[in-house]
Amino acid sequence: MNKVLIEVEKRTETGKGPARRLRAVGKIPATLYGRKSEPISLSLNEHEFRKIYERAGSTSLFDLQIKGDGKVFTRSALIKERQIRAFDGTILHLDFQEILMDEAIEMAIPVEFEGKPIGLEKGGDFLITTREIRVSCLPGNIPEAIVVDVSGLDLGHSIHVGEITLPEGVSAVVEAGVALASVTAPKKEEEPEEPEEEKAE
Repeated sequence: MNKVLIEVEKRTETGKGPARRLRAVGKIPATLYGRKSEPISLSLNEHEFRKIYERAGSTSLFDLQIKGDGKVFTRSALIKERQIRAFDGTILHLDFQEILMDEAIEMAIPVEFEGKPIGLEKGGDFLITTREIRVSCLPGNIPEAIVVDVSGLDLGHSIHVGEITLPEGVSAVVEAGVALASVTAPKKEEEPEEPEEEKAE
């Protein structure tokens, strides 16, 4: 997996007031949580980040090029959390987690389903029960998504974590029996009950 470069700056002011001032000039307050070091308060350009994020996605690795104190240094990181204001989509804060390329990490990977289940042709309904799988792998092996072929899924059948093939170097950290999707049989319409004939007195 390729790493994506993001230019960020160290910030010395923290709290709600400084964070609001940053957002007012188009910047996002952020924090980098280190492996064996204290968290670093950062800021980055919101417009540039949105362009990068739309292209790279939530599971991408980032090289944070950090400027501050007259120095420039780089840390590899993943996005740990995005805080977004619901009514207008403004990014309120970003949390980055520093990673080491030779240490396995755990993270949730989105599941993409491909193919048309054969059970749909028999009147069944396709039901998705799990939209992401938590996996363990080295940072360089993080998949963008886990693709699951459901074309062979018939009526009354489900596909489970233990039945899919994960990318090389990737292992699931959830139970093999966790269902991802199923095809349910169509519900039979109940015939209306006929009213009982009134008995003659």
